[in-house]
Amino acid sequence: MTTPLADYAQFADKRIAIVEHMQNHPFVLGLRQAREHGLEVWLLTGDRTWYTHGHDWETHPIAQVIDRVIDVDTTDLDAILASVTGEDGRPLVDGVTSFSDYHTVIAAQAAQRLGLPGPDPEAVEIANVKDRLRVALGDVPFNIPHVLVSDKDQLEAAAHKLGFPMIAKPPAEAISYGVRRVDDMAQLTEAWNELSGIRKSLRGQRRSGDVLLETYVEGVEVSVETMTVDGYTHVFGVTSKDLFGDPAYIECGHTFPVPLSDESREELYSVVRKTLEAIGYRHGPCHTEARHTESGWRIIEANPRTPSSCMTMLVTDVTGRSPILDAWLLTIGATPAIEPVTHSGGAAVRMIYPAKRGTLKRVDGVEAAEAVPGVQVLLHVEKGDALLQRMDNSSCVGFTYCNGPDRLEAQALADKAASYLDFVVEEEQA
Repeated sequence: MTTPLADYAQFADKRIAIVEHMQNHPFVLGLRQAREHGLEVWLLTGDRTWYTHGHDWETHPIAQVIDRVIDVDTTDLDAILASVTGEDGRPLVDGVTSFSDYHTVIAAQAAQRLGLPGPDPEAVEIANVKDRLRVALGDVPFNIPHVLVSDKDQLEAAAHKLGFPMIAKPPAEAISYGVRRVDDMAQLTEAWNELSGIRKSLRGQRRSGDVLLETYVEGVEVSVETMTVDGYTHVFGVTSKDLFGDPAYIECGHTFPVPLSDESREELYSVVRKTLEAIGYRHGPCHTEARHTESGWRIIEANPRTPSSCMTMLVTDVTGRSPILDAWLLTIGATPAIEPVTHSGGAAVRMIYPAKRGTLKRVDGVEAAEAVPGVQVLLHVEKGDALLQRMDNSSCVGFTYCNGPDRLEAQALADKAASYLDFVVEEEQA
């Protein structure tokens, strides 16, 4: 990142515990920047191998930028509390938080139990459990009709109520896992058969096997990056959400900021703020996805965390504020100086997916990609890694990132760099 960060001196002599962490470059960079400003960071993790994928922990990028790692069951609230409190029962840290969708609720619960700053755990859970978000929004025009299906016999009634096409998804997952469009009963039944078998999350938490069905809404999708402080939601701006398209919804890139008319922008910001108010979310970052339809904006999801896929880098380079660092300021009870939000230039990221499934042998074209003006090549796979294990955002193997004079030029340069990369694999035997 080239944009100088605003003053984060309030981190000096403070300590936070992070309950699991996102592991790509922007989050490692955030840790490094926070420590440079004096913040001490503890990582609480239930499984170091989730980060290392068989590689050595001591050489992992996250291991290089944290002060202490605590091995603890991060699904057990009492265990988390015990790991961050002293013999006198007082907290050993100034804040507890998480950017992992699977741990934001328990981190909020821990902060609440310790009397530390944090969002209402109930609000976080409503956002994370997508059918609960739909119920909380009720009959507002920016909600989407839905049915939560718990039994295969309910499919016909759901199809009659919602009609086709519709979206089928697990009620509580991340990285677009399991999300797909269905156009008829045969596809709906196939989606049910697969999704109802998901009884554990990607991080091991129990799941009911319920399937959330939503009316498909046609339109351009964006995300809104926000920080809510004492109940008021500050908006950093709007990010494009470029998708590979039907039937799955896998992200392939983002640009920031997206230009909107004054009327459309005001409507979108209002919808996002009303959504967060409806669920009682008064403290912390949020990444809210919305689609612009013929009848106005519709809320797709609200994710009570900072965005992934280098979107925090986009925001930082264009606004000079880091959503990651601002979120951690809130975690220690400080108030980030977000307003006024100003934009300078534009930025873009392309998410890289290998063309073939198999074991990575080498990556060709890196030197040519890095030679593209203004581009950073950020890969997070190594020789020997298994590629394309699932068709969702977890298949992404890296990014080409560019900060430029405007978002379209940055996108063109990031695309150019991405075109040079070739992931050579040893293909799986049939």
